[in-house]
Amino acid sequence: MAEPHEPGAYLKATLESQPRELARLLVDHSAERAAARIRDCPRIFLIGTGTSYHGALVGQYLLRSAGREAWAVRAFEFANYPPALRDGDGLIVLSHRGSKRFSRASLDQFAKLSSRWVVITGEGSAIEGEGVVHTVEQEKSPVHTASHTGAMFRLAQIAVALGDPPWQSQLKDLPHAVEVAVGSWDQIAGRLSDLELRPVTHFVGGGPARATAYEGALKLREATHLVSAEGHDVEGILHGPLVSIQHGQTVVLIVQPGPALERMNEVAAALGEIGAAVVPVAPAGHDFDEVLAPIVNVVPLQWLAYHASRNLGVDADSFRRDEPRYAAAQSKFGL
Repeated sequence: MAEPHEPGAYLKATLESQPRELARLLVDHSAERAAARIRDCPRIFLIGTGTSYHGALVGQYLLRSAGREAWAVRAFEFANYPPALRDGDGLIVLSHRGSKRFSRASLDQFAKLSSRWVVITGEGSAIEGEGVVHTVEQEKSPVHTASHTGAMFRLAQIAVALGDPPWQSQLKDLPHAVEVAVGSWDQIAGRLSDLELRPVTHFVGGGPARATAYEGALKLREATHLVSAEGHDVEGILHGPLVSIQHGQTVVLIVQPGPALERMNEVAAALGEIGAAVVPVAPAGHDFDEVLAPIVNVVPLQWLAYHASRNLGVDADSFRRDEPRYAAAQSKFGL
């Protein structure tokens, strides 16, 4: 007989584990050692799928702030429509389990040409060996949280090893900041009663916060099943999507000091005229560099997804595999 399972319990436990996991990664130097494999690379590609691609987006900004040319590419695109690679290019693969078809295909293709690659993946991954950097234990919930913050943290460690980013002294403060964000669960739960998430909730961010907006939308979709969500970049929402937002609909804004902030304020003003319910998200109590902020800012969005699933009576850990129609749909493809 299957063990009794409280809906969303795996997601909640893993979400709460993040400060402890980041504190552990802080004193583990395997990322710095792996960075030696790509130290001389003038250009680095970062690839992943879904949440891992969102981590790659953050990674490109982290590496650029350390003086490297870096580009995030979806694994499917890299495997099937690859960029014109140059001698000396490097590759960083992000994959929770190391088993995703196109992430693995991309790595295999690149490894035929060069050993200048690093894989950031969970413990017990299908990819092992030199160049592999681990994050956390494999998550029981399909709604990934700790492996995402862990992967971004590993990317920050690699960036420090490759250059001299201006934010490197802030790295040690991240576990505590994430602990504060994890402790905000009751504020998120309390706010939910005032928000209408259906039929669609919007998330907006600019620069590195664009990845946070995309991830917030994905988590809400994965955890609740019944809510649609869209992630937008700050400029893109003004070029069409704004007119589809209705009075009273919820829009989450990732508000972070940096070049995107002025445009974010304009978006907020426009949404106010429409009468949307605007929810700002920013690190509490710490002025993090905007390239590090996604590691903290994603946590309230993870809580939002969890609490929304509980309010809607959805088991966030199920991924609808217990529903015959969705189980059948997922049998039609391999990941």
